[in-house]
Amino acid sequence: MGMQPTTHVIIKVRGLKKYFELKKGFFSFGKEPIKVKAVDDVNFDIRSGEVLGLVGESGCGKTTVGRLLTRLEDPTEGFVFFLGRDIALLEGQDVKVFRRNIQMVFQDPYESLNPRTTVLQTVMEPLINHNIGDTPEDKIERVIQALEDAGLAPAKEYLNRFPHELSGGQRQRVSVARALVIKPKVIVADEPVSMLDVSIRAGVLNLMLDLRDKYGIPYLFITHDIAVARYISDRLAVMYLGRVVEIGETDSIIQSPKHPYTQALISAVPVPDPDAKHGRIKIKGEVPSAANVPLGCRFRPRCPKAFEECGWQGEDLVEWLEENGDLSPDSVLTTEVSKLHPDEFVLGFHLKEGMDLEKVLGFVRERTSQTRDANPMFRAIDRIDTVLTDRAIEIRCDSAELSANDLAAELFMELESIVRYKEIDHPMHGIITGMSRVTNKLTVDVDSGTAENLDTIEAFLKDFVKHYRKMSRPEFRGVKTISSSSSGRTVTVTCDASKEPGYKVAKDVSRLIADIYVKEDMDGLGGLLLPIKVKGSRITVKIMGPDENWKKLQSSFKDFLRAKGESGEHRCAAAVADISIKSIKGTHGAVVVKFRTVVEPPQFDVGEQQVACYLYKN
Repeated sequence: MGMQPTTHVIIKVRGLKKYFELKKGFFSFGKEPIKVKAVDDVNFDIRSGEVLGLVGESGCGKTTVGRLLTRLEDPTEGFVFFLGRDIALLEGQDVKVFRRNIQMVFQDPYESLNPRTTVLQTVMEPLINHNIGDTPEDKIERVIQALEDAGLAPAKEYLNRFPHELSGGQRQRVSVARALVIKPKVIVADEPVSMLDVSIRAGVLNLMLDLRDKYGIPYLFITHDIAVARYISDRLAVMYLGRVVEIGETDSIIQSPKHPYTQALISAVPVPDPDAKHGRIKIKGEVPSAANVPLGCRFRPRCPKAFEECGWQGEDLVEWLEENGDLSPDSVLTTEVSKLHPDEFVLGFHLKEGMDLEKVLGFVRERTSQTRDANPMFRAIDRIDTVLTDRAIEIRCDSAELSANDLAAELFMELESIVRYKEIDHPMHGIITGMSRVTNKLTVDVDSGTAENLDTIEAFLKDFVKHYRKMSRPEFRGVKTISSSSSGRTVTVTCDASKEPGYKVAKDVSRLIADIYVKEDMDGLGGLLLPIKVKGSRITVKIMGPDENWKKLQSSFKDFLRAKGESGEHRCAAAVADISIKSIKGTHGAVVVKFRTVVEPPQFDVGEQQVACYLYKN
């Protein structure tokens, strides 16, 4: 399918996340809320004049992505840049201007059209809301034009009809006309033909393509039907459990799918030839809950190609032990172990009082050795050892004082990680020409071609600071002024001293331990740490091995964090108030199996496609 000549990026989505918190019951008081990860780190671009298809099975987060793009939902994290502005930061009149430029066609025309309003009133409503059209007659002419563009001609025959007087296809064409009447720059179409008879689907799809060619309006086309996506899309993004796992040119993905999930989807499409050999790829199990997303590759529990690097968890080992009889009533584990405790990449075997740690430890090591060659999960086991569960190391954090210089440095690093203006397809490319910092002032150099560029950057910086000091960066309250220069070439941000709260320091310190101490295996102890827990301004850590490891780790933490704080390399380390060994209630001993810790696979470039799969990391 032909692309339009220009490929200017209209919408750029980066690191987009949307988590919904489940309501807690009475007995959940004091526990961390359960979060449903509907959208989890989604990245893609929508270019001018193209149709980007977003495909995946029900519940994968497609509709939530569409609602985030139209700001019917606000993101938990991440960014949606629309013509250079982060839409989550828009307020007041800017939101109204944005809503005029992006419209949505919903799945069900039976529900999206008001049964008590005529076609004329329905299509005219956006014109009234956005004050478009000088006179009532002018508004009616715009409505007639939109209806005829949508294939309802002659339009005057439909103006006074109600939705129940229209067929399903006509109702959806009215929905398209309503979106089209204010001449938006982007249309998000959420399953626009799934409620229609097969006989009229092609007509609506052809209509949307004709409108794309006539007005150059790009679409995000959301569908569960990969055949429909192939027909209408220039590029295709495949979603699974809240994440885009493959994206590329539609024909390239259909003819040569790379991700195992995409391959399974395409293999399920019927072939209209009874003699053709069509082997369907079977995937096991059901889609996991979005409230308990698998670590590592989220498709791994169902993937026929899973191997040791895909991210095995403690829960997977519990399932294997059940299937292979190791948890039967007369087994060693059942007689010796009081409970199994899966926690991320770890499985703990908590022993009954008076039972022998070495006996369980030997059994688990023997079972791992026997099965290692046959099962990739056992090849992913990193360590098997004992742990004392009646103690923990607690790191208590105070708030951190931020000088004006420190705050300016924080803001500078945050902006550099987000505003990648050096990338040619970034919305800020060609507008921002450089960024620099001297003491407490951050300067953004702006292309002086038009006055609009200066206003755009100044508005973006104000929106950015206002939004993030309300959300996850309270220290940004120290930003004093954001102002344009008289020369029209720079925007300057001036900072005062500020304070970072203890809970924010604790999160920063936990990341410092996980990203440096654990990964570099400091003092030979990093690989022995169990999952780090953060609650308020306190961090709790447990370690595998004998009793002497606890005092050794306490001393090592103190030296490590003191060195990072004194060097100024990580100011959060200087705000650590105390590191102590704390006695806690619970079982005194356990055997722990620790799997190799992996992150979610990024999108690897594979020819003309990007694939989030460890198979292609080399």
